Amino acid sequence: MTNSLPALAAVIITIGLVLALGIAVGAAATGRMARRSGPAPAEWQSALAPVTASLGALAEQVARQERQSTTGQVALRTELTTQLSQHVLTLQRSTEEVRREASRLASVLGRTGARGRWGEMQLRRLVEAAGMLERVDFDEQSTHQGDDGALRPDMVIRLAGDRSIVVDAKVPLAAFLEAEQATDEAAVEQHLRQHAADVIRHIDSLHGKDYRRHVPQNAEFVVLFLPSESLLEIALQMRPDLLDYAFSRDIVPATPTTMFALMRTVALTWRQERLAKNAEEISRLGRDLHSRISTLAQHFAKVGTALDSAVGHYNKAAASLETRVLVTARAFNEYGVSDDELPEVTVVTQQARALTAREFICDPVTANHPAR
Repeated sequence: MTNSLPALAAVIITIGLVLALGIAVGAAATGRMARRSGPAPAEWQSALAPVTASLGALAEQVARQERQSTTGQVALRTELTTQLSQHVLTLQRSTEEVRREASRLASVLGRTGARGRWGEMQLRRLVEAAGMLERVDFDEQSTHQGDDGALRPDMVIRLAGDRSIVVDAKVPLAAFLEAEQATDEAAVEQHLRQHAADVIRHIDSLHGKDYRRHVPQNAEFVVLFLPSESLLEIALQMRPDLLDYAFSRDIVPATPTTMFALMRTVALTWRQERLAKNAEEISRLGRDLHSRISTLAQHFAKVGTALDSAVGHYNKAAASLETRVLVTARAFNEYGVSDDELPEVTVVTQQARALTAREFICDPVTANHPAR
């Protein structure tokens, strides 16, 4: 709508100019004709009357369009001004709210205790997001005896092989916030250098506590956790040798990004450790099962041998019964002692099936020491 109004106005102005020019030319021609021939005949006036009326109507329409265009532009300008004022007011309110929230946050983080709790909370969120569980994969605020008293690191993370990692969360924000509020470049640089010095001070403090010697789980190294990427980034800008300085003291500075990657690696290491233990247990159970199956197979082989021996003894007893005992017993029937017929004794011809698999072959060693 905004783009079409200037174009419409230009068209209306052009039409007005053309009409004005036509009227002027017509008037001039009429004047010349009047001077030459006197008063215009009535038929001329009648012929020009429709043209005059059309020109008048067109002029009125042009004027009306100009009035409407002016009114529309004023309304549009008023609407746009109102909307812009509302947006500016909303932006001012949002900016003021952000400023108040930032001021409250800076006030809260200005207190040492609040900064410490915030750092510990960020650390716990990271390790839980990495899939680790308290009392299973890590301990918080555990107490250990040091040379100068009790030591309480923020977190001790267990590693496979009875090892561990000690983590302390530090939030050096005082100089950092002062640098954000400073307006002079020299003051900003001074505060940032103080921030780097605060980080160095925390490194020296952790090195002096000697967690590696006092934590029972044989701590591999100590992590200085900074809960904001910018805290370490600014310190490195002021002290490019900060990492080398920390590593030389067995301290590893870490931000949320690097800490999360480290915790994911630890979690995967524990998973692999559990899989290895499960595989070892499955292998042990398989060996035990194989040994016990072999022992049971040997017992079956002995049962088959015993069955064959029992069949042989039975057949010998049956033969003795038929050839020795029953012959004499039948003689009693001939003398009328008894009329009962003696039963026939049959010989067992089937034998136990031989077990030929190698597990059924009796091993003298395992036979004397069978598996339970």
